[in-house]
Amino acid sequence: MKTFKTVLLSGALCALSFGAVASVQPFQVNGTTVTKAAQDELIGAFVKRGVAHDEQLEKRVRYMLIRDTALAQQAKKARLEKRKDVQQEIRKARDAVLVRALIADWIQKNPVNEQDIRALYEKEKAAWGPEEVLVRHILVRDEEQAQGLLKRIHSGEKFDALAREYSIDTAQNKNAGGLIDWTSPAVFDADFAQSFKTLKPGKITSAPVKSRLGWHIIKLEGRRDAQRWANFEAVRSQLTQLLQQQKIQTYIDSVVKKANVTDVQPATTPQTK
Repeated sequence: MKTFKTVLLSGALCALSFGAVASVQPFQVNGTTVTKAAQDELIGAFVKRGVAHDEQLEKRVRYMLIRDTALAQQAKKARLEKRKDVQQEIRKARDAVLVRALIADWIQKNPVNEQDIRALYEKEKAAWGPEEVLVRHILVRDEEQAQGLLKRIHSGEKFDALAREYSIDTAQNKNAGGLIDWTSPAVFDADFAQSFKTLKPGKITSAPVKSRLGWHIIKLEGRRDAQRWANFEAVRSQLTQLLQQQKIQTYIDSVVKKANVTDVQPATTPQTK
């Protein structure tokens, strides 16, 4: 059974544990008030990035706000806000804030609906197809070199080693021994995809395959049922964001289209006689 003293000690420990979170208070810098809300907003931004909300963070935020307020005061004392270049930057910053606010307000009033998200999901799922493949390839510039490499593979040389040495694909693909991770056949050029359509896993195409990139030696490593679009909930957030961006761009284009834009002719200097 807890004694009264134990209860008091427990309460004191709790106060120490949570005191830092509740300690933020307004303060003034040379007479300018920095509100609790301003501090909480900056603390919240750090917390969203994974920084722990503790006394150290509160001190850091307090210093940052003191610094920025004091420096802004010095700039005003120096009357820097009267300079044309500074005024131009202030206008740019103000306009950027207004644009962000406009977009946020518009998307809040015009949210993406469930029907649109589901329709995009079904469209992407159909385009992706029912199957995914794991493919390895060596890309070279001409058919003669591709034929030579194919013979070396049939003679027992390692496919991945030859890909690392000779392939002209990206450095990432070369370093992976020509491996293209699980993906839909639909992402490849038609001739590339057709070449392994009837191959069994572990087999290599009988002849080099030409694409717009060059000549390929292709090995099918595996097949499986498509997983990219197997779960609607797993991609809901991604699709929602994509649709939001599309709606926002459409809105922006409509505003730009309606804008009355006229060219201003440069002023001419009167000629002297």
